[in-house]
Amino acid sequence: MVLGYNQPRPTAENYEDFMTKLVRGLERLGDDGLSLMVYGSYVRGDFTAGRSDIDSALTFPHDVVIPKEFMREVSVVLYEALRGNNVPFQVCPSDVTTMRDGRFNSFTDDFYNYFQSEGQTLVGPDYRGEMVCLKTKTGEESTLSHNLRKTRIALMFAEHDRQEDYGRFLERFNGTLNASSRGSKQILYLVDGELRKNRFSALQELGRHFPAVNVEPLERVRDLYHHPEKLDQLYRNPDEVMKVWNSVTTFLEEVVREYVHKFPLQERR
Repeated sequence: MVLGYNQPRPTAENYEDFMTKLVRGLERLGDDGLSLMVYGSYVRGDFTAGRSDIDSALTFPHDVVIPKEFMREVSVVLYEALRGNNVPFQVCPSDVTTMRDGRFNSFTDDFYNYFQSEGQTLVGPDYRGEMVCLKTKTGEESTLSHNLRKTRIALMFAEHDRQEDYGRFLERFNGTLNASSRGSKQILYLVDGELRKNRFSALQELGRHFPAVNVEPLERVRDLYHHPEKLDQLYRNPDEVMKVWNSVTTFLEEVVREYVHKFPLQERR
C-alpha cells in the first residue's frame, strides 16, 4: 500500500485522532511502567500531514522478555488507533533492560541529546535519563539489535495486519522466523568469536552457554524450513501462526536476556 496511490493520505485530524486513541488505549492497559515517547517533526509541529511519520519509542517494563499476552493487548490498541486513520507510525519497541544496557537497543549516542531536547513522554515514566546510547556497536550487536526491533515491531502490528492485510501479516511472520533463527549464531559469535555455518548450527551449543533458554521454538523453525509444506499449511491457521510467532520472538528475547546478564556491558559510551 502506498499513500496517495492506493491508500488515501491521512489528514491532520487523522494524526490527532490516532494519537488520542493510542495514548488513551495504552493508559487503559494499566501498566505504570509502560512508556511512550514521541519525537521528530510531529513533536516540533512542523510535520506535513499525509507525508510525515510519527516517530516514537515504546519501552516495556520487563527484563527483555515481554509477556506475549501483554504485547497482544498493545497490538490491539495500535490496531484500534490506526483503524480509519492510516497514519504512518514509526515505533521502536524496547524494554528497560536493553534500554539501560545499550548494546541491543536501536539507538546510538547521536540520538541521546536529540531525545533530551526534543522527546516528549506521553504515557508512563520518562526513561530518558536512564537510556544508554553507545557511540559504537560491534557488527553482531548492531545486527541483533536490528533483528530484535524488527521482531517486536512485527508483533505490535500483527493485529492490524491480520485484519487489514493478511499477506503483510505473513511477510512479517516470515521476517521474524528469519531474524530469530539467525540470533542464536549471532549471539554465540559474541561469546566466542567463532562463525557458524548456518542459522541452526549453534542449536546444540546454546544450552551449554545459556541453559535458561528454551530452544524448542528454534527446533520448530528448523522443521518448518526443512519441510516447507508444513509452513504452507501453517499459513492457513492464523491462530497457530501467532503461537509460533510468539514463541520464536520469546526465544530471541531469552537469548538476548541471558547474554546481557552473563556478560555485563563494559562501558563504551
